[in-house]
Amino acid sequence: MKKKGMHYFLGLLLAGVLMGCSGSGQQETLSREMERTPEDIEIQEYQERISEIDPMRELREDLYGDFQEKGGEIAFVSDGTVMDKGYNQAIYEGIETYALSAGVSFSCYLVEEDTLEGHLAAVKEAVLNQAKLVVCAGYDFQETIGELQEEYSELSFLLIDGEPVDAQGDPVEIGDNVHCVSFQEEEAGYLAGYMTVLEGYRSLGFIGGKEEPAVIRYGYGYLQGIDDAARELELEDVTVNYWYAGTFQPTQEVYDKAVQWYAQGTQVIFACGGFLQEAVLDAADREKGMLIGVDVDQNQRSERFLTSAMKDLANAVIISLDDYYAEGGKWSEEFAGQSVRYGVEDNCAGIPVLETEWRFRNVTMKEFYELYKQVKQGEISVSDQIHRKPRTSVVVNGI
Repeated sequence: MKKKGMHYFLGLLLAGVLMGCSGSGQQETLSREMERTPEDIEIQEYQERISEIDPMRELREDLYGDFQEKGGEIAFVSDGTVMDKGYNQAIYEGIETYALSAGVSFSCYLVEEDTLEGHLAAVKEAVLNQAKLVVCAGYDFQETIGELQEEYSELSFLLIDGEPVDAQGDPVEIGDNVHCVSFQEEEAGYLAGYMTVLEGYRSLGFIGGKEEPAVIRYGYGYLQGIDDAARELELEDVTVNYWYAGTFQPTQEVYDKAVQWYAQGTQVIFACGGFLQEAVLDAADREKGMLIGVDVDQNQRSERFLTSAMKDLANAVIISLDDYYAEGGKWSEEFAGQSVRYGVEDNCAGIPVLETEWRFRNVTMKEFYELYKQVKQGEISVSDQIHRKPRTSVVVNGI
């Protein structure tokens, strides 16, 4: 299915230059312009910037008005800023890349209130605006999809990093109109941790956001990578500070914790949780420390980022959308009601390897690829157990 899907998508990429949704006319365009939100303006500015620097810019130019403020066939419902230079933006870019190439309209909707009711309202707004496929991401959408998958059985859902649950948080059967995608974050965390120790760092930290499965997998994989590298190098002086902030926001508490750790000798902190890394970055700037980014490559943001533990959200979205449209607007038998996890084997987990983003000075890309190959071929197995921390020979403070 993956090969068939990507072959189909390559055909769409070529066709995408020549096809797309028709323009809506000057009057409708003027009306939409007057109703644009700050988020809509930010998305348009992003599209204009990316068209200037992207080598595939012809395929990413919205020549036919496929992005719509309201009424897109694909609806991305986000509970945070879409253009966040991280998690949400990667999902948006996956939708954008596919939709512009396939000539499918798409829109973005924001959750106004961080409650179940707020999430339900945002999805229902997309439905009222004729969405056919709703894409949403994160732990907080699980109950939303659990409640709506039967009520809107004619609608399709793509849920990233979650599976439907009921009001008590217990898993429910995934409807045939739902496809769920998650990632082997533990593998990305492992690679980042291992390489950091191999580079020469001995005092490390982990600040996670909310104590949710994806965050825990990143953190526990990070510990496993650190431990394996320390044992291979026969080190006895490696320590890790470990803490969940309970939020994805850049709070004063997160900043204070990071400043304290850096001041006490922590060299590198894995900032794992959306916007909280802003607070950790501020602390790193003050104390001359280093960071590890999360989800997407953060190295362009600051010289303080040593590397990033990444999962290829955009690619996973493209694979999913390709399946949906290849089946004529529904999930295939392999995807309907199913939950899949992508990792190193699927080229969906890793760290940045472009020469312009390679910040390691003491280890080479060749050494990384040797490690990566061992994980990909199963020679190194990274546990995805999240109910108890992995056993380590290095000292871990905080858990």
